[in-house]
Amino acid sequence: MQFKNIVIPSVREMKYLSLSCKAKSPIILLSNTDIGNLMSQVNYVHRHGKQAFAHLELIGGFAPDIAGMKLLKNMYHLDGVFTTNIQAGNMAKSLGLIVVYRFFLIDSRSLKRTSEILRKNKFDAIETLPAYCAIQEFADLQRLGNGTPFIAGGFVRDSRMVAKIFAAGISGITTSKTELWD
Repeated sequence: MQFKNIVIPSVREMKYLSLSCKAKSPIILLSNTDIGNLMSQVNYVHRHGKQAFAHLELIGGFAPDIAGMKLLKNMYHLDGVFTTNIQAGNMAKSLGLIVVYRFFLIDSRSLKRTSEILRKNKFDAIETLPAYCAIQEFADLQRLGNGTPFIAGGFVRDSRMVAKIFAAGISGITTSKTELWD
């Protein structure tokens, strides 16, 4: 999966699902769903030629164990996941799902801890939150990622911030701001 200057719609409210599928992004992030409506949402996204990703920690009624991960892959036909759960991310990866590891950059200790996680695990992309910190620390983050694409998320509120993120060299952005979905 190529993450190259894309703004990934993060759909928190289903009333915006159809709008998200009109965006240029090849990926739609379902960031507030549950197991009762996930299948219909994934099918909708696929009918529009997009890849469906879900935020693991925000799927209501779901447990990120091996049985749950197999369901996401084989029954719900998700293409990928965003997660802060290292074990769930590795399970998803072993099943062939695209995995974006999310981490919160709040201080130098979180950067050091993430460095260890990235050294021991291989994910398809890394999302750093909040976006402002991703911009400020991107040089260090790049060294940690060993060529893994970075995505910035959290507090992406306007087009100026989008421009700053891409100017810093970050590959993608997640945002729930519909006016930024282009």
